[in-house]
Amino acid sequence: MPFLIETDYEVQIRNWIKQIIIQRKEDVRHQAELASQAEMEGYLRQRYNVAQIFSATGENRNALIILYMVDIVIYHLHSNKAGDVIPELRIIRYNAAKDWLKAVAKGDISPDLPEKPDEGENGEGTGSQIIEFGSNPRYSERY
Repeated sequence: MPFLIETDYEVQIRNWIKQIIIQRKEDVRHQAELASQAEMEGYLRQRYNVAQIFSATGENRNALIILYMVDIVIYHLHSNKAGDVIPELRIIRYNAAKDWLKAVAKGDISPDLPEKPDEGENGEGTGSQIIEFGSNPRYSERY
């Protein structure tokens, strides 16, 4: 079942413009939605339960995920139609969506999303660890 519904687009794009960029083919829109979802999952998978995020329906879906996914979908649809003539607004909104996803992946932003469970199937830890790299300050031993 698709994550986005038809009315999710109404806030950001007029229906007649959307019909032009999808060339009146719903499978084109569906493919762009799948690609956009995969792109978002790539950023969110490390910290969040993406299966739960994208299987939510109705009012249980996160509004920011919907907003940014629509931005990404519309950008990809425009690039499919005429890659060299993408409206500047769509480029700005796509870059804003990517910046938000990067900040979420980094941990700078903590949206209200279901976090990835820490336990494996049999109740044991997954063995995942956070490793920090660095070194001690450099000292000179010359006198």
